[in-house]
This record gives sequence, C-alpha cells and structure tokens, in this order.
Amino acid sequence: MSITINRSVDIEDEVRIALKDHITAYCRPLPANFTTPCILITQVGGTDESGQIDMFDITLDSRAKSAAEANETLRNALGVLRKAAGDHTTAIRHVETNSSGSWGNDPVRPDLCMYSARIRVWAHLESKTI
Repeated sequence: MSITINRSVDIEDEVRIALKDHITAYCRPLPANFTTPCILITQVGGTDESGQIDMFDITLDSRAKSAAEANETLRNALGVLRKAAGDHTTAIRHVETNSSGSWGNDPVRPDLCMYSARIRVWAHLESKTI
C-alpha cells in the first residue's frame, strides 16, 4: 500500500540547481578535480518551520585563485539565490545572510583563496508517494 508524504527537499541540491546556470557549484564532497571559481554548498542545520516550509542553515564556501574573485563569486551566488527565491523558480522561497565575508586560504588547497558565508534558506516541502 502506498502513501503520499510531505518531506524536506534536498536543500544542498536545490541550492546547486539554483546556481548551476551562473556559477560552478558543488555539493559535498568537493570533487578532487574541481574547477575554480566555485561554490561548495554544505547544509549545517535547520528546523521545521511549519507543515509546509522548512528553514535550513547553509554554508557557502567560495574558492578562487584570488581573494577578489572568491569574494565576487560569493556575492554573485547570494544574489542568484535571492533572485531564485523571488522568482519562485525552485523550492527556495527566502534567503537571508547570517554571516558573510569571512576569508582566508583554502584549507583543502592552500594555493586558493576562500570566502565563506552562512545563510538561512527557507524552502517548501515536497510531496512523495512511497
């Protein structure tokens, strides 16, 4: 017997989908041979907001050859996500920046610069028949 349920979306993939036409974006794990500039999307928390929408805490790590390029890529990613939320082109409905602009060398590749932001993303649940 099948039932239809409402469940959280795969928010990392939803964010990747929203960014993919404009910015190279990866969900964890970061591939060994990644292209820069890029964004790594990591869900780090979240809560059930209601029966129809969830809130997710996401970290965006922007990697590039220069600090200026990493910073610009991060700021562009935030703009693209806000636009996607406003246009309702994905499950994403609202985006807020919690902290932005922390920077330094990439711990994975010290030859690269990295800017990071922590954001909150609200997204509608999806229905699934199981």
